[in-house]
Amino acid sequence: MMRSNLERTILAVYDIADETRLAHVAKIIVDYGVRVQQSVFELKVTLVKLEELHAKINEVIDIREDSVRYYLMCAKDWQKRQNIGPNRYGEPDWDARFALV
Repeated sequence: MMRSNLERTILAVYDIADETRLAHVAKIIVDYGVRVQQSVFELKVTLVKLEELHAKINEVIDIREDSVRYYLMCAKDWQKRQNIGPNRYGEPDWDARFALV
């Protein structure tokens, strides 16, 4: 299997200045992962899918006002993540390895 076909765990975080663009960005990202906070999504995607997502978002945002960041997480660090508090967004935990504190 080629490295570009391997799924990666990505944390997508955004701050969008305009409410219309904000809703549009959220609607795009939800097709790629799970919302865990208001402007934070956990993604499990290939690099090809990440590039596709990035291109779609670039068509919507205003780079003078909006910010979107993608953090590639290694498996070792991802397994160390911890969660405190309820899942407000009602999405099922798609990775049962959460360590509740």
